[in-house]
Amino acid sequence: MTAIPNAPTPAIPPIVECSSSLLSGYGYSQETSTLYLRFKYQGKLYSYANFPLDQYQALREAVSIGKFVSQQVVKKYQGVYVPE
Repeated sequence: MTAIPNAPTPAIPPIVECSSSLLSGYGYSQETSTLYLRFKYQGKLYSYANFPLDQYQALREAVSIGKFVSQQVVKKYQGVYVPE
């Protein structure tokens, strides 16, 4: 894939803090259907494209956010590091 010079970078949505041993927070862009996860280890932010809104809602309602992320996100979607 070729990068487009001066292409606008999608805005990162607000990252909501959460109670999880795996994550410190998460956010979602409905405009781009992209999930953003900030991992506790080193505080790095990753994006997951083409993430369905209903799956984001399930993440928000999950009893264990870390378990949900491990089973429903990391194993099924390609994560991309987001430099800040």
